[in-house]
Amino acid sequence: MIVKKLSDARGGRFPGAKYNEDKVAAGIAELMLMANVSDRLRQTVETMHRFGLDATAEVERYLKERSKTYGNTKTDRFQFHVSASVEGRTMTPLELTDFARELMKGMGYDKQPYFVYAHHDTDNNHVHILSTRIQPNGYATSDHQDIRRLNACANRILTSDINRDIERIFSCDYETEGQFANIVRSFGFKMEKSLDGYRLLKNGGDAGNISVGDIFKHITKNSQKRKDRATQLRAIIKKYKVKIAEGKYQSLNSPEVSKSQKKKPTQPKTNPDIKKILDKNGNPWSKEQQEQLQQLIFTLKKSFGIDIYFQKDKNGQVRGYGIVDHAGKIAFDGSKVMKLSELIDFVPIQERKPSPFDVYRDMFTAEIGNDGRNNYMRIRMKVGSTYQKPISLRQTAWYNSVKPNDKEDVSLTIAATMFTEEILLAYLARQPIHDFRNRIQSVNAVKNRDGKYALRITMNDGMPIPMIPMDSQDDNDYRRLSPDDRHDYLLNLAVHYLTREDARAIIQRIRQTTKDQTGVRVLSQPQDFTQQTANTFALNFAKVLSCFNVNTDRGENREWEVGNHSRYDDLDTKQSGSRLCM
Repeated sequence: MIVKKLSDARGGRFPGAKYNEDKVAAGIAELMLMANVSDRLRQTVETMHRFGLDATAEVERYLKERSKTYGNTKTDRFQFHVSASVEGRTMTPLELTDFARELMKGMGYDKQPYFVYAHHDTDNNHVHILSTRIQPNGYATSDHQDIRRLNACANRILTSDINRDIERIFSCDYETEGQFANIVRSFGFKMEKSLDGYRLLKNGGDAGNISVGDIFKHITKNSQKRKDRATQLRAIIKKYKVKIAEGKYQSLNSPEVSKSQKKKPTQPKTNPDIKKILDKNGNPWSKEQQEQLQQLIFTLKKSFGIDIYFQKDKNGQVRGYGIVDHAGKIAFDGSKVMKLSELIDFVPIQERKPSPFDVYRDMFTAEIGNDGRNNYMRIRMKVGSTYQKPISLRQTAWYNSVKPNDKEDVSLTIAATMFTEEILLAYLARQPIHDFRNRIQSVNAVKNRDGKYALRITMNDGMPIPMIPMDSQDDNDYRRLSPDDRHDYLLNLAVHYLTREDARAIIQRIRQTTKDQTGVRVLSQPQDFTQQTANTFALNFAKVLSCFNVNTDRGENREWEVGNHSRYDDLDTKQSGSRLCM
């Protein structure tokens, strides 16, 4: 375990927010924990992340608001930013998050708002912890000898590191003694036969003894979890075999330099067993074939925490392989997931490339027509709703000018710009991000001076949300209800309005991204976007929606990354941020 305090930031800034959120948006990090923050911030950040957007502005603004000094300190170094890293995958992101909680408690930050991000852009699992030094009373937490205190605190937490490793080893699912040995190897131990079992060695030192009886006592057979995970692993391996066969991964001999130009990606270690694999004619593989398999092994380990171990006969020839899956905590006989002959075969498979507009096709159909007076755009949602709006001459001319095969894409593009809120609300109705009903403490209708009603919503953390004016129809419906029916009506209305606010925040971010990409100062009305603006907006919107699990036939395959859910899986209610595009 290596714990580092990252560079201080002066001027009351929190640059760590942008650093971590940029990595979340790039798909190489995820927010594991938001501690001591308001429910509203939690919901906003979860929403942004669920749609593949960064929440830099929201996180930094919240930390600044919680860092008021009231004149009680002269320091302008508000940020507390720490990283904790382990070798390889010896601790999962979830275990590192638990470590982060203990570290913050030991450093006196357990009552402060803080964020824990798990990064998976290197071979070593690591987390970043971001918080503020400013306490609620306006005084700064002392940073005297922080580096020494951080390491002393980490050493206390990890005093029983070896015992924890052994507990994690036995928590894995295995069926044979050989699979158990592969798990032990994956945790960095060596095994030697002893009188009553195996002696464990780590870093050249004795790490204890494990009896054969203990090994067999923890064996599991034919578990449903094992069968389900084997199916998932097969899908992951097949996907990346195809990518490597098609040349979509850079050669290991020429790794890319990172964007910052500060360091290169970790050069993977060559697995010597690959050279001992023979083809069906008994000949060694070519260098290209060896490199493809090495790339697959490296990708599976780096991105998913999957270790591959080859099994050799007495002549040293590879006859089989084993898998240790750190995310599922399961060891497999490799043949139960994929035969060795299939694993090492890298013949590319030709498949139809999906269109970004598939995500729209799965949700609605669009048509452009004329009702005798005006041109219109109409969409029919597959959940039953229909929406119609007038369309401009510019959009109509664009639709009429393209070839018949392109008309559907043009109509979907225009519809995406005109009915963005309706589409988003339909998505959120099918797959809600937040359980607003259980997060709302109270909701009341308050009459304004103009005689119209507004909603006053208070969340479970006691923080009120700025009052939300009722629409005219909602106002009229509320007035007509009996007092006994009003509470349920207001609760349903509050859920709808909060969901709509989330949708509008996402739309605003997509509009800003489109402005930046097209170089325009002000976007025109959606009904009259130029072709370039409409295409850019629709692609950005599709990219956001593709990050959201809508359970469609064309939806992306799920992937189960090391130690956490994928971005498509359900969010935790309290302890996690988001799962972890644009």
